[in-house]
Amino acid sequence: MWSAWVIIYLIVHIHQLIHYGMALTITTSHCFKNVTVKHQVPVSKSRLNLETRNLEYYVEMEDRVRVDTVRMCCPGYRTIIFGLCEPICQIKCPPHSHCYEPDKCQCMRGYEQSHNHHVRSIAPSKSYNLECRPICAGGCTAPHTHCVGHNECACRPGYKDASPWYAPMRCERIQCPGDQVYDVHQRKCIRVELNLEQLMQRVGRKLAKGLNDVQYDDDEDEDLGNSFK
Repeated sequence: MWSAWVIIYLIVHIHQLIHYGMALTITTSHCFKNVTVKHQVPVSKSRLNLETRNLEYYVEMEDRVRVDTVRMCCPGYRTIIFGLCEPICQIKCPPHSHCYEPDKCQCMRGYEQSHNHHVRSIAPSKSYNLECRPICAGGCTAPHTHCVGHNECACRPGYKDASPWYAPMRCERIQCPGDQVYDVHQRKCIRVELNLEQLMQRVGRKLAKGLNDVQYDDDEDEDLGNSFK
């Protein structure tokens, strides 16, 4: 028997999944099936006692067969908690979508179906032809921005957010030196630490260029020397 705390936890968990539009679809649609059930029933019987010449009464259990109607999830669904049913999708639904009918996906709350895509039934050895894009209420109106999540705008690739935290988003083109990349979280250009493969590639370029070349890149040579330290 489920404890009250377990039931409360499950109810809250399901509510959170539904509230945030996560991949959870519950239905009460059930199918009914007739099944044959064997059971035993007590039967009163009598027999003659040969010694006393009297009838003796006794009870004996006998097998019987009955037909019961049981409620179960329809084909394409599986049973979850509290006897509810959940649809089954044989292939995992694409990002930001969930299984809402057997082998059919739809976009989660806060996302919409992209143009030139539609929901269709699954076919053998094929994936779902569905792509979901986020919805930003009012759109992303600042220049060089686009919608990356539900009501979440960000600068397009190649641009950075140059606005302070209290001001509207303002995107500027990223301009970092050749040996640096822009870190979105730190909001600044940082030097790239070369791994062994990248280091060998740079050494190869140096050798191909020639150590006595008059156009030798002193800055790149300094970076190469720092990589060996």
